[in-house]
Amino acid sequence: MVSLKWETCVGNDNERLISFAFKRQRPGSVTQEQIASRGATEGGFVMIPPFQDKKKYDARAYQELRLLNVQRNDEYVYTLEINYQASAANGGSFFEETFQVTVDVKG
Repeated sequence: MVSLKWETCVGNDNERLISFAFKRQRPGSVTQEQIASRGATEGGFVMIPPFQDKKKYDARAYQELRLLNVQRNDEYVYTLEINYQASAANGGSFFEETFQVTVDVKG
């Protein structure tokens, strides 16, 4: 088992966290597969099909993704995507942003 853990994220004063999602993709590919997601106020992640059986992955609280059955030939790039709403510095209208933190895991 390999555990990827992203430091717990809190928004700045003018930001409101909306959701988190774990995604994977093969190096060089533009296609991402979503593994799990959760709303900012929800405690745990919801596994997305076909990963619901938790044989390959387990998404845990505090932005931790466990890779359960790692093979030597597995090569994926894992991303934690954070969606948030922010307001302009002068208190103007809100806009939505996405921030991604990526880890390249090679067997």
